[in-house]
Amino acid sequence: MFLVVSASVGGAETHAVALARGLDPRQFCVSLVYLKDEAAIPAAVADARSGIQAFCLGARQRLDLRAARRLAAYAAQHQVDIVVCANPYPLLYAWAARLLSRRRLRVVEILHSTEPFTRRTWLQMVAYRPLLWMSDLLVFVCQNQRSYWERRQVTGRRSQVVHNGVDLLRFRNDFSAAQISGFRRANGFAEHDYVVGICGILRQEKGHQDLLAALDLARNAGTQVKCLMIGDGPMRPAIESSIGRLRLAEDVAITGVLSDVRLAIASCDVIAVPSHNETFSIAALESMALGKPLIMANVGGASELVDDACNGFLYPKADVGLLSERIRLLADPARRLAFGAASLSKVYREFSLTRMVTAYARALSNLGRT
Repeated sequence: MFLVVSASVGGAETHAVALARGLDPRQFCVSLVYLKDEAAIPAAVADARSGIQAFCLGARQRLDLRAARRLAAYAAQHQVDIVVCANPYPLLYAWAARLLSRRRLRVVEILHSTEPFTRRTWLQMVAYRPLLWMSDLLVFVCQNQRSYWERRQVTGRRSQVVHNGVDLLRFRNDFSAAQISGFRRANGFAEHDYVVGICGILRQEKGHQDLLAALDLARNAGTQVKCLMIGDGPMRPAIESSIGRLRLAEDVAITGVLSDVRLAIASCDVIAVPSHNETFSIAALESMALGKPLIMANVGGASELVDDACNGFLYPKADVGLLSERIRLLADPARRLAFGAASLSKVYREFSLTRMVTAYARALSNLGRT
């Protein structure tokens, strides 16, 4: 049973859904449970043909005992053996279900966060530390994340690293030149423009403002560069204000929410991930699978994704000057072509969805036999 906060779009939720769909139904009977009714359950997951049972507990407060009892009853009725929690909050309900159902539920925690960026988040991690320790398995999504938390005494009795993976059959750059050219024109870009993309929710920590400042520096240094912001979010008004102030209205386009980002990413020459806080970027993996060079702030697992000056560039987070320099270096089409090929090769070697699911299946099977 996968336990996530809600059906709203997020990295942890997307990861859980990918795992739920990827596990072999001949080996695992899979459920997907949402704590909060914040969005509709995706039809593709709830569909009976997928073999995945999905429902929402409708929790209305931090620890809703009524919802916990529903979860315990479900676990007992369906003889659940293992609860897989996406991030720490669902651990509260996993342990409540274990107590209330009187079943020997194995609890697995997949930790997606790295450096907390508020005091409240730090305090929450301190509070969750005993639950993390008691879990039967704690999974980190990259080695840098594991090292970071273990230095701060956040670990489990058993832990391992399983890198995030990407569906290489779905994320393939088999778009035609006409499709890419059409998408570019629709967003105000010409076929020959140098376009740097950024894919993700428009939130403060994602670094969109850093990218705008770096674009302005690059432009002032003589590099003609455009920017495609793929997504939407609460920072959009502030970002649009910065675009106006920097006189970048002709050079930056914001797509809004897209149900499918593949063509948007494929239409960019380079993908930037200037996040101030990131663990192991799914957007970076998807971009690599589409053959794109990366420019990444060196946070979280960025150094495990980018071999510097091979498939992209790393730079210290928030260093707008170095970000601008990296953008200017990748204005060279030959370098972009070589880096893009290296990205594609690396993601196939190390970060396929098949590789990720196989690692989880092995870990869960081992737990099921204990």
